[in-house]
Amino acid sequence: MTENDTAYITKLIEGNAFKGPVLELGAGYGGATCRELIMDAGFDYYATDMTASEGVTYVADFSNPENIARVFGEKQFGCVLVLNVLEHTFNPIQILDCALSLVSQGGKLIVITPAVWTLHNYPIDCYRLLPNWYEQYAATRSCDLLVQYFDFVGYGAVRSFIDRDGNYQFPPPATSKFKYWRSRLIQKLFNTYGRGMAFPSNFAIGAVYSK
Repeated sequence: MTENDTAYITKLIEGNAFKGPVLELGAGYGGATCRELIMDAGFDYYATDMTASEGVTYVADFSNPENIARVFGEKQFGCVLVLNVLEHTFNPIQILDCALSLVSQGGKLIVITPAVWTLHNYPIDCYRLLPNWYEQYAATRSCDLLVQYFDFVGYGAVRSFIDRDGNYQFPPPATSKFKYWRSRLIQKLFNTYGRGMAFPSNFAIGAVYSK
């Protein structure tokens, strides 16, 4: 969880996008989770991970639908959080399908994944998912991608960054035009991405699906 992730989840809570109970995937890794945010907002909170650890309510393998059915039975959740998990999986669509299967009718599936990020094996780092991927998931899974929450987390709405041909663009690396063009000039002169990038060096996409 980054500060931007926390701000994004807080925005969803304040926008009444949440309903309980709430399940968070990958919450046993030892780092920050949404537990306090969710419980402070008055929702019942449950955590799941592949291995048992402190605070994990359900030990489950989301790459295995039969295991999910066995572990959760008929249990459904008003919100399922999949935050910074999918990039660490070999089959992110299967993981998200299993998560979606646990969302109650009218509930929400909330996802954050890095779009541009340094490599961070845990134990593997496989994917960077982009805006079209999120849209295609909604189109093929009969759920709604809520446009008002489809963000480059910390930078603004994904649909604010579209070029004249209708293609999605990454947000610029600086809000100052001077700093932006200086960065591009340095890149061009020295053929390097180390001095200044054409886009921020770390940012994620946040999305909310309504079932």
